[in-house]
Amino acid sequence: MYKNKKIALILLMGGVGNRFSSDIPKQFYNLSGKKIYIRTLDAFYKLNIFDEIVLPCKKEYIPQVKEDLKAYKNIKVIEGGSTRQKSSYQALKSLNNPNIVVIHDSVRPFVSKKIIIENILAAIKYKAVDTCINSTDTLVITHENFIKNIPNRNIFLRGQTPQSFEYKLILSAHEKAIKNNILNKTDDCQLVLENNKVFIVNGDENNIKITTKLDLFLAEQLLRLKLEKVTFNIKNKLDNKIFAIIGASGDIGSEIRKELEKQNAKALLISRNSYYKTDITKYSDVKRTFNLIYKKYGKIDGLINASGLLVVKTVDKIKEKEIDEIIKVNLLGLIYVCKYAKIKDGGHIINISSSSYTYGRKNYGVYSSTKAAVVNFTQSLSQELEKLKVNVIVPQRCNTKMRKKYFQNEDPKTLLDKNKVAKGIIDTLKSDFTGLTIEIKK
Repeated sequence: MYKNKKIALILLMGGVGNRFSSDIPKQFYNLSGKKIYIRTLDAFYKLNIFDEIVLPCKKEYIPQVKEDLKAYKNIKVIEGGSTRQKSSYQALKSLNNPNIVVIHDSVRPFVSKKIIIENILAAIKYKAVDTCINSTDTLVITHENFIKNIPNRNIFLRGQTPQSFEYKLILSAHEKAIKNNILNKTDDCQLVLENNKVFIVNGDENNIKITTKLDLFLAEQLLRLKLEKVTFNIKNKLDNKIFAIIGASGDIGSEIRKELEKQNAKALLISRNSYYKTDITKYSDVKRTFNLIYKKYGKIDGLINASGLLVVKTVDKIKEKEIDEIIKVNLLGLIYVCKYAKIKDGGHIINISSSSYTYGRKNYGVYSSTKAAVVNFTQSLSQELEKLKVNVIVPQRCNTKMRKKYFQNEDPKTLLDKNKVAKGIIDTLKSDFTGLTIEIKK
């Protein structure tokens, strides 16, 4: 095993993101509320098996990275080189003679525990390891824009990271490369192939490298699918905490109130017909309500936006007044309450969207477009309000009066119980993540 071995991690983050077409390197972009490189780091850090972790990056970003990671232990941030090879070498030189070193791209946030552990065990046995996956596409050898040959793709693999090595082997390989004026290899395994066989560990199609804006979009979808199986890290209690519920008189709002009361938390009910009578489409109403709440309770522990309006009509049949009302209730009012609510540091904002946010739905495109906007707005808000936990809940088709009004022939057995939505919100309030889009399914 590896328990008696000293293991180091190098997380390469010196890239400038030319193919990402951005002013900032891609590793500093947010993926559902958390910087990509931090999501990648967390995949390794949570295993608690690394004696040293080194992050080589551009000199101008070192202060930012150190600030981002001030709560982490045993992290060393150093200036990287002008190429991947130079950054890797600089990081290797900074290590304190470990047995094994694992080298990984900072923009591969979906690396699994299985891949990491298999890399380490194989590196102990074989000294050099690469992570690879099969090629599903046909490979073509070209010459002057014509196909020269189509080889058997079964003998070709696609390389990923991590790549893992006996420390002395990879350090010596880098030093030899420099001596021979080999300065810009894009892969550490290339440097050891001459003197050492490289063992292959199976990678994963999900272990993608975020290189372009399309990759970032795909990463968001991968994270969303991952969250469908999320196990909430429920460690916080809600006793005596105070939460404002927008749309408190609706079906889901009422269920949230009941569940909060079971947790010995206080629910402040806000709607046109609740204790705090408020028209959330009017910013003056919203501002007045939250000023009243602040005077009585001070800053509250969280805000839950459960208001929503659905109208099922084609665009040529829906009335202008209905369009205005859908947009105002589902989006404008939600923005107002997020703006004016006064919430304690560490508190929560939970916005409720709909499964219709993923694409425009026939006959209720105005509704589904507002729900897509809610997801987008919440992701943005999670980046702005760094002292709060800001998430969006996306329920599947739910058994509510509003839905029954328009879909009377649906089998209730196929619909999500509104109480399950409420319990999912309670679990989120007890957890510490932020910037996530959390789907709740039947």
